Amino acid sequence: MSVRVVAPCRLHFGLFHVPVDGLTHYPDGRPVRKFGGLGMMIDNPCVTVTVSRSTDWVAIGPYSTRAIPLAKRVNQRVAALSEANSTDTDFPASLTTTGPPEHTGFGVGTSLGMAVARILSQLVDFPDVWVAEPMEMAGWVGRGQRSGIGIHGFVGGGFIVDDGKLEDELPRLGVRLDFPEWWRIVLVRPPTPPAWFGDRERIAFTRTRPADKALSLTDRLRTLAYDTIVPAVRDADFDTFARSIFEFNRLAGEPFHDDQGGPYAGAEVACVIDELIEMGAVGLGQSSWGPTVFAMCRDADEAERLAAKARARFSSATEVTVTAANNTGARIETL
Repeated sequence: MSVRVVAPCRLHFGLFHVPVDGLTHYPDGRPVRKFGGLGMMIDNPCVTVTVSRSTDWVAIGPYSTRAIPLAKRVNQRVAALSEANSTDTDFPASLTTTGPPEHTGFGVGTSLGMAVARILSQLVDFPDVWVAEPMEMAGWVGRGQRSGIGIHGFVGGGFIVDDGKLEDELPRLGVRLDFPEWWRIVLVRPPTPPAWFGDRERIAFTRTRPADKALSLTDRLRTLAYDTIVPAVRDADFDTFARSIFEFNRLAGEPFHDDQGGPYAGAEVACVIDELIEMGAVGLGQSSWGPTVFAMCRDADEAERLAAKARARFSSATEVTVTAANNTGARIETL
């Protein structure tokens, strides 16, 4: 038997709070929740992981070097949990993976890790572990150190407000909403090599920042999210959502201005955004560290028109995709 998980990718619109060394509380004593932010799950691209029992650990596909270490870690955890049930978990597996390039703004690492965790529990007929403790499984595969968008979205899809974390806890779900199913998103990924990950990303997060400005920006972003953007999604108010998500995305990039040279991850991403604005695009910005740029559209027809303009304007090496929201989370298939 083989089992496949189809895991949605995510767009990340920005963090509420970039931690400042030593800043743990507001002046009035309230704790400062680290990271947090806004994001949503999308249908395309997605990450798939197909697993079957094997005589040895084997992985093929774009994430083969990451998949086997993840699978072995999950296998050990599930074995420990299921020991009392005499469940046979001591077996190697063959894994096949597909999906978009890593470090391009889609949260591939979380989709992959969560898919591997989910699929191995299914393969050993021990699904109750997943049903009971999805956040614990995220810890098994090392996810949730900053963002919780992809973890919460893997379970239920939708538009996600990640409320952030205190100390070493996993990110807390603030709000989860169905994203209007008729809205569409145009994704534009310029042929820029992935650059914002690993040591470069860690250095950007550890840069010294004024505490008062950090708190002021965090309050502004959280207010914009909870008072304007969430109601706009709930009421399917496209104009308010598009205007506000553009503002949120630009503001969320400000803590990294000195590293990126602006609110976006480099001149090429900024150029794509400027040109999309000239084409009439609204509700746009970069997902996570980029280089993928998103632009919100009212419906499929509007999205196809914008995508056609983008394909005509940008080089053939620029990938232009139209996608919809994923409001259901990961899908499990028995083959």
